[in-house]
Amino acid sequence: MAEKKNDDGRPASAWSKVTMSDVAREANVSTATVSRFLDGMVPVLEPTRAKVMDAIKKTGYIRNEAATRLARGTSDTVGLLIRDPNNPYYGILHSELQLGAAEHKLHLLTVASPPGFNPQTESFGLRRLLEQRVGGILVATGTIAPDELSAFVRDVPTVVLGRPEEHPTLNTVSLDEEANAKLIVDAVLACGHRDIVVTFPQTNHSGLLIEHLRGTWLTRHLRDGGANVITVDTPSLSPADLEATHRQVVGLVRERRVSAALFTSDMKLLGFLKAAQEAGVRVPEDVSATGFDGLLPGTELLGLATVRLPVEALARRGMEIIHEEMVSDGTLPVRHESLVGSFLPGRTLASRLPQ
Repeated sequence: MAEKKNDDGRPASAWSKVTMSDVAREANVSTATVSRFLDGMVPVLEPTRAKVMDAIKKTGYIRNEAATRLARGTSDTVGLLIRDPNNPYYGILHSELQLGAAEHKLHLLTVASPPGFNPQTESFGLRRLLEQRVGGILVATGTIAPDELSAFVRDVPTVVLGRPEEHPTLNTVSLDEEANAKLIVDAVLACGHRDIVVTFPQTNHSGLLIEHLRGTWLTRHLRDGGANVITVDTPSLSPADLEATHRQVVGLVRERRVSAALFTSDMKLLGFLKAAQEAGVRVPEDVSATGFDGLLPGTELLGLATVRLPVEALARRGMEIIHEEMVSDGTLPVRHESLVGSFLPGRTLASRLPQ
């Protein structure tokens, strides 16, 4: 018996021995009609659609998208490299990018980097996306170096999302960490606080780049505003390092050296609130506290004072740019854009009481 071939002429794989011709035969239509139905770009009459769909269900047909894209030399698939979606920021970003892809009639193929900061893992994820012949790539991680990223995607339109980047060959849509930090500082200073502790990773290594930038700008804006600032290093996100940070802040409050504590994420703020409660330190009576992100479910109910990051706008603009790049002739200029969030007042920030 002759070996069964897929519609691209290659041998049928063990997991999908059904071809488009089998579907067409079952539905009593042409293979061209089945192809148009699967592409979804050309209208197919409803009775025909129903027959093709029924035939696909009966035969269990799965199209070899990689081979189809290779044969066409084009792709309507966008590859997304994203950090752990369990993080609310990345989870919302992922959902919004899926919506944006649908609006532009694109498909989103996602590789999620596991928790932690491993450039090798991210490089492997990029290779997997490129192997799928994607038409464009969105990068929503902060570990892989820009020069390496540029080398990976020199032949594929690319947009980096979230992290500030001025690389001359990489399109970026970032969050304006300087402006967002200024929103928090203005609110804290307006409440009369002048003795303030800022906790953040003070070493600028790639895995914690964003939080390093946030803490740096918070400190700079506070000092420009005349505040006395104490900085506490958070060298990693390990439970031990975070607990040590919280203990230091609690000690500063008990010594009455600070009246406000600024954290570079809402998760860190929540961790401090728990530690403060266990230590008998009241928020905001003994110390005001602010976070950064504004994306946790129920942030308003929790009463966190924070900056709400414009993740929806970030996803929308990123998808717009990648779509423009994918349909262009390669002459579009490299774009570096940034977005500013909005301050969310909360119960954790209050006016400083007279001593």
